Amino acid sequence: MKQNQLTPKNKLSEPRRSASKQAQDVYKIKYTVKEGSGTRPAASLKSTRPGQARKLYSPVEADRLKRAGGFLPAESSGQRRARRAPVLKPAPADPTRPKGVLSGRAGEVWAELREHLAHIDYITVAIVAALSVIGILAVHSATLSKGTSRFDIVQIGMTVVGFCIMLGLSYLDYDGLTKNYRLILIANVIMLAFTAIFGTGADGGGDTNHNWIRIGPIGIQPAEIGKVLYIITFAAHLDTVKHRINHVKTLFGLMLHSGLIIGLVLLERDLGQATVYIAITVVMLFAAKLSLWYFAGVGVAGLAAAPLIFANLKDYQRERLLVGFNPELDPLHRGYQAIQSKTAIASGGITGLGYRMGYLSQTALLPAKQTDMIFAVICEEAGFIGGLLVLLLLLGLTARIFMNAVSADKMSGALICAGVAGMIMYQTIENVGMCLGMLPVIGITLPFLSYGGSSVLGLYLAMGMVVSVYAKNDRFYFSKGSL
Repeated sequence: MKQNQLTPKNKLSEPRRSASKQAQDVYKIKYTVKEGSGTRPAASLKSTRPGQARKLYSPVEADRLKRAGGFLPAESSGQRRARRAPVLKPAPADPTRPKGVLSGRAGEVWAELREHLAHIDYITVAIVAALSVIGILAVHSATLSKGTSRFDIVQIGMTVVGFCIMLGLSYLDYDGLTKNYRLILIANVIMLAFTAIFGTGADGGGDTNHNWIRIGPIGIQPAEIGKVLYIITFAAHLDTVKHRINHVKTLFGLMLHSGLIIGLVLLERDLGQATVYIAITVVMLFAAKLSLWYFAGVGVAGLAAAPLIFANLKDYQRERLLVGFNPELDPLHRGYQAIQSKTAIASGGITGLGYRMGYLSQTALLPAKQTDMIFAVICEEAGFIGGLLVLLLLLGLTARIFMNAVSADKMSGALICAGVAGMIMYQTIENVGMCLGMLPVIGITLPFLSYGGSSVLGLYLAMGMVVSVYAKNDRFYFSKGSL
């Protein structure tokens, strides 16, 4: 065999070898077959003619040309053919995805819901549930003499709705609300301004207050809902200025924020709710580490302005304040409610007269017994033990909320918890003080115990925010930091 002559490993017949001259040329140029001593082919076989570009073939094209020239055996029918464009198959199913009925999106939602339920503050939820049950029983006993079940239906219905709303809010991220606090503030201002202009009194008249909106037989007190909106917006505002909170310019902006809301509540002639807003503001400012010198300055200024403020109050407001600290000044009119409440509490003794067995609570001798004076009803029928149990539950709830504020990862969440705790704490002190004849009767309800659809709904909205703060805590990656 000549040195420059190439022969395939397996000799093929001559007619088959000359099947494609192009394939032979390509084979001679790009491929060699080692035979004998393995001498390399002549340089003429690897070179091209001058000016001729060398063509590059893909592996698939080269194999096709070699088979056409007989240098490779023909492709069998069962052999897998190479494809120019790969066909993508769907990815395998996630092995962690739940199988069965709860598959797909439903399974993901259920897994996320289980994760959320594992991080709910069940202690807070249990205390709220216990107070709500006691409130339903107390309202039922207090309204038994009225001969209607409307009070029971409203209290139970709003408790169930409120409880569901609380759990629903706990699932949402409160951070989304605080980031849009300006829109919430505008909505709150519009709601309170509308109430101040078109609102009526609790009995449908407008001689004293303008803090109710009547839609047929349904009455709504927007200031109760506005408290929760105010806590959210004021917490977000404090969070944005926390590093310069003690600057005078910053404090002026905060006072403008709170003054706008409190001023609208005062335009509704609702002094009681205005004091709740003020208490919320003070607690949240204290939690945001406002300098104590500002509190001292406001206290001194308030004492100095007290005579001027008292002189500009309405006659019925001045009478409420004076008689509130001393009901015996007007025992048959302004002080009658407080005196009857003290009598009911005293008649309960240690163990009480029994459920639905109270003398004053089962008659019309105790005014507003299902709302402002519900604590007197509880003490008359459950005695000192029942009243103490209620106070311990409210104290435990307040302490738990403050604990959530301390452990919150974000400053806005901590301030929301502080505002809600301040609201519950102030309303408890004021309501119990009213029932004991030690504080003025200004229409403050006892949290979760007094009758009222708006009051119950507002409290559950607030508790939904508290539970959301606890559920969304990320104790490993985020922290409040220091002011």
